[in-house]
Amino acid sequence: MMTLRTTLAAAGLAVIGVFSLAAFFLQENLTLFFLNPKTPYETYSPPPAPDYALEDSWAWLPADRPEEDVVQTERRPAIFYIHSTTYRSRENWNGPITEDGSRSATLRTALPNEAGPFATVGDIYAPFYRQATLFAFFTQKHQGRESRRTAYGDVARAFDAFLERVGPVRPIMIVGYGQGGLHAQRLLIERFQQDEQLRRRLVAAYIIDHAMPADLFNYALANLSVCDTPDETRCIVSYTAYTPRFDKEMWRTRNRQLIWETDGTLRASADRTLVCTNPLTWRSGETVADRQNHLGAASATGMPFGEPPVLVENAVGVRCQDGIAVTDKPSKGWLQRPRWFGRQWAPLNYNLFYEDLRQNAQTRVTALAGQRDDEGIPAPPMGDVQDLDEAPVNQVPDL
Repeated sequence: MMTLRTTLAAAGLAVIGVFSLAAFFLQENLTLFFLNPKTPYETYSPPPAPDYALEDSWAWLPADRPEEDVVQTERRPAIFYIHSTTYRSRENWNGPITEDGSRSATLRTALPNEAGPFATVGDIYAPFYRQATLFAFFTQKHQGRESRRTAYGDVARAFDAFLERVGPVRPIMIVGYGQGGLHAQRLLIERFQQDEQLRRRLVAAYIIDHAMPADLFNYALANLSVCDTPDETRCIVSYTAYTPRFDKEMWRTRNRQLIWETDGTLRASADRTLVCTNPLTWRSGETVADRQNHLGAASATGMPFGEPPVLVENAVGVRCQDGIAVTDKPSKGWLQRPRWFGRQWAPLNYNLFYEDLRQNAQTRVTALAGQRDDEGIPAPPMGDVQDLDEAPVNQVPDL
């Protein structure tokens, strides 16, 4: 016969079980509820804007090179990298660049895994910026859009500072992940579409883990194209990779992500064909590649930036399907994206295509160098013209 104490204990366990099951099945709603900033954007004051003349406003800047290496440096790509979302808050719509948690996540996880594959092929310039908080990407309302605009304003100013630092000749590469991919798209629209000289310097742009509608190349990016071969240059690579179990995240990418338009507004990805560059073949469209084509995944989390990590080869195959790079289940458990209680939205502590990206970037760098040698590198634009009140003429002496 059950005692009162036993009955109460059993009832308590049952209640705990019910609440645990409810929390498990409602985990996404609960996570987003606790991520939603409570401050109305109309009364919100963003944190101070970064000053990109200061080194502390950059997650990474290359070391100065000796003056005698000027020619070599001018042939080495300058890579503008925009990191993924590393900030979440219940108070702020945009993250201060001094916030310890997001700064640490950027330096320890995002930078080495996202920019690391490109570190051997060029010089990395990685700005901190007042990134939109994670929740902004789950709402299409005013505050989510405005927080993206604040973030992009920083990225645009950082890009101007980047161009001043690297000068008018060096080849350029753009790399953006997640939120960084969204802002990279707008940079391409606003800075490269109408500037032929800048386009001629573009090795390639890598837009990763953010939707890239193909129709942008009919108007906003009509002077650029999707990369369709592994060695094509002055073009754009784009993919978002998931295993099949992340069907809800695939649906969000195809239908809910907001994309910059030419007038600075944001339009949803719904009913738009998305670009999918297969990161194993580097061809776009409904392509398929098996594990034997995979050059190597890696985790560089916590490693000194630029130090080569251990590679895991043949870990996944990839097929482009309806604009998503759908991958096999990775061969190693630690290469599988976490799934529960919002961890799938944090920066990944590995890069599934680390070596594939590194080798492809080097291929495109070599290809552009050959093209520019054949074309001849145009002289930088002339400075301001000055009018002279007097233009003295010196006679040539008689010989």
